[in-house]
Amino acid sequence: SFNGILFAGELASKSEQPISTASSSASGLSLVYSTYLGGSGGDYGYDIAVDAGGNAYVTGSTSSTNFPTQNPFQASNADDYDAFVTKLNGIGGALTYSTYLGGGNYEEGYGIAVDAGGNAYVTGITTSTNFPTQSPFQASFGGYYDVFITKLSNTGNTLAYSTYLGGSSLDYGYGIAVD
Repeated sequence: SFNGILFAGELASKSEQPISTASSSASGLSLVYSTYLGGSGGDYGYDIAVDAGGNAYVTGSTSSTNFPTQNPFQASNADDYDAFVTKLNGIGGALTYSTYLGGGNYEEGYGIAVDAGGNAYVTGITTSTNFPTQSPFQASFGGYYDVFITKLSNTGNTLAYSTYLGGSSLDYGYGIAVD
């Protein structure tokens, strides 16, 4: 099991913002791994979760058309900024999966959680009328900004469910938890 510190965020050391992910020991005195994640556009890491095996799950937003994908549900950026969901193996050396998640307008993934089966739960915002849905609670876009709630399979290439949640104004999903 994992017992340490994880970090996901952006660094302003390049012209765009690559995502930096790092893992340290429980004491914080030794670095387990550190890696960049991103493409040639704007890349922003907003949340990170870890499973019992030490795998790191990261979500955020990207405008990169060359963001790294592996076994994706969505292989390409639909338009503008899309949310992304990435699973890094426990030693940080490889992508288990990495996928775009978005429609024809604007998405940001703000919160991520993982269950005991390795399924990822993601929430954030969308302005797209064609955000990918699966067995939705709310099948259509409510207006302006809507929350999205998506459950990705443990392989990252299928949606267990995905739904809009919102009315006609500003709705934001910042955090998510599973038990």
